[in-house]
Amino acid sequence: MKKVYNVLGQLLGFLTIVLYAFLFANTVFNFGVDTTILGILETVKTYAIFAVCGLAGLELVSGKKLIALIYFILLAFVVVFSFFPDVRDQIINVVTTMIL
Repeated sequence: MKKVYNVLGQLLGFLTIVLYAFLFANTVFNFGVDTTILGILETVKTYAIFAVCGLAGLELVSGKKLIALIYFILLAFVVVFSFFPDVRDQIINVVTTMIL
């Protein structure tokens, strides 16, 4: 499994850098790309970093069951809170009211 994570991580890392380079070049040279497409690419740019980091972490913890479980929980925590900021805000409100 480690080799699969390695190849996927390398490919996704390369594509993420290409995406960043394209978006930076587009701001300088204005290729005339539709704003809807640019919005989608900006969203992909945001979550591509999570995917690259996730795959790198999966490669690191493959074969280590307890550490992998902790990593999966942390990864799910970050991804869910990134996709659903309202859930994050509700949990923060509950925790802060319990502490105070």
